[in-house]
Amino acid sequence: MTKLKALPLQTWLVLIVVLVSALGLSASAFAVNGIMRDFAYSNVDSKLQQASKSWLDRGEFQRPGSTQQGPPSDFYVLKRFSDGTILEVNDGTDAPDVGSVRFDDRPTTVSSIGNGDHVRWRVLGFTQGQEQTIVAQSLEREDSLLRRLTIVQVFIGFIVLGILGLVAMWAVRRALRPLKEVEHTARDIAAGDLDRRVPQWPMSTEVGQLAAALNIMLTQLQDSLMTAQQKEEQMRRFVGDASHELRTPLTSVKGYTELYRSGATQDFGMVVDRIEGEAARMTLLVEDLLALTRAEGSRMEKQPVDMFELAVNVVSSVQAAHPGRSIGIHNDTTEPPMVIGDASQLHRVLSNIVVNGLKHGGPDAAVDVNIRKDGDTIVVAISDNGVGMSPEVTSHIFERFYRADESRSRESGGSGLGLAITKTLVEAHGGSISVESVEGNGSTFTIALKAA
Repeated sequence: MTKLKALPLQTWLVLIVVLVSALGLSASAFAVNGIMRDFAYSNVDSKLQQASKSWLDRGEFQRPGSTQQGPPSDFYVLKRFSDGTILEVNDGTDAPDVGSVRFDDRPTTVSSIGNGDHVRWRVLGFTQGQEQTIVAQSLEREDSLLRRLTIVQVFIGFIVLGILGLVAMWAVRRALRPLKEVEHTARDIAAGDLDRRVPQWPMSTEVGQLAAALNIMLTQLQDSLMTAQQKEEQMRRFVGDASHELRTPLTSVKGYTELYRSGATQDFGMVVDRIEGEAARMTLLVEDLLALTRAEGSRMEKQPVDMFELAVNVVSSVQAAHPGRSIGIHNDTTEPPMVIGDASQLHRVLSNIVVNGLKHGGPDAAVDVNIRKDGDTIVVAISDNGVGMSPEVTSHIFERFYRADESRSRESGGSGLGLAITKTLVEAHGGSISVESVEGNGSTFTIALKAA
């Protein structure tokens, strides 16, 4: 059984074709032999019936010693008269075994007696008054014909099976050729050629459907692999950037500590203030890193959110933290601008952008929040009339740890993660964020969210 399981699919298919063909040929030969046997025996039976009627009508059989005309030489005749006298006519060397013959006018098949027990006979027994008559004819000619027919059928069967085996092998190889190409493609992909695809065949065939499904799977696998590689690269860059950002304040803390320990300065208050400032920067950086991690992996509690009401709350909170700064809000929708999202996370998105405009737009920059509906999308545009940004800065503004002005950002205590967190949160809501800016004329951040 183990050896059979180890046979290739091609061999299995050829064996099945040959086996089924052999069974079909055997059944056909059996049926043909049966039909030919019935036909040959029927002819013999017809001859027996005709001969018996002819002889009875003409009274050909008389008692022994009388003048009589014998039957044809290929017939065996036995007549038993009413007085027990028996007349037997047989021109051959063999004789049928008539011991079991029934006198019911129905032909039967019996064997021979004596040396010719291999010869079979067709026997007809009938009665006429008190007399019994048996007429028989040898089946040697018919059986010989049937044996020759069987030999011919076997010979032809072997030839047909051989041809069928060769044709089946060719057809199976041709039919399985696409699977070989799939195998070669899989090997190439396993070797690193991720751009390989399975050749296409008509979709009406099973192989064509398999090829299409495999190509879709390969495309998805390639995309997943590329995404994983991109995420891995982003993670490495993220870890490197985070390490760099943390190394700077840690270096400063270490430097001030060694400066004071060496006696180069006795201003303990200054040293403590500097260390405290660097610690605050590290705390902010760690909090932003945690916020970014939560934004990328946490589940949000989404519910209907009124963006105008949310914007009013954001403006009120930012206004309280930055008194004297101009922050306007405008709602151009005719009905409440509702979206499905996490209210706290969306609050952070708007707050980050508004605060960013106040901090980096300049001391006199004003911020305006405009809400409108565009089809099935709620659009929130946050604009400032500050210093603006160059095209180079706008192309990198949402990257992690990116700072347009390194020194100014450090003075303001920024970590370079605020807008990256904002972009991540917006995309987690199925929305998009973009920025347009002109140096000297301010910047506009546009958030688009699907309307509820």
